Amino acid sequence: MEPPSSRNIIVINESERIVRKARLMRAMGDTFRRHGKPNAAACLLLTSDARVRELNRQFRGIDESTDVLTFPAGDFAGDQLGDVAIAVPYAERQAKMRRVSLSQELGYLAIHGALHLIGFDDQTEADRAEMVRQMNLSAIDAGFKPDEEWASILHGEIS
Repeated sequence: MEPPSSRNIIVINESERIVRKARLMRAMGDTFRRHGKPNAAACLLLTSDARVRELNRQFRGIDESTDVLTFPAGDFAGDQLGDVAIAVPYAERQAKMRRVSLSQELGYLAIHGALHLIGFDDQTEADRAEMVRQMNLSAIDAGFKPDEEWASILHGEIS
């Protein structure tokens, strides 16, 4: 089996954290490959809580930060699936609450965003359970520890 290509994944790190971009590129590339999209392209933005809050307000009408946002490119974009934005400080607080490394949390959030770009949703409990299952399969492929209990922390629980 040919290793997945991550050359079509661009990571832009606007955060103040040193992040292993190659691991995140691999996580997203493995996710796309696993779901029949080996040539998929996407951009991953690692940024501040304020920037994600601004994006959330501008594109979703929700005036609050969150851990990850996805922006699908649409049906006619070919291999370009869209963009993912992760609030790194938010992810860092979430990682502490979950007692995992920032690298692990960022990996799971990148995979979560990639799954949204290929059409997965987590609006119902059944959909969320399937998404977490798929996240774990992709995480293992990318060298992250499985985490069957992964979930975004609710906004009101992060201080």
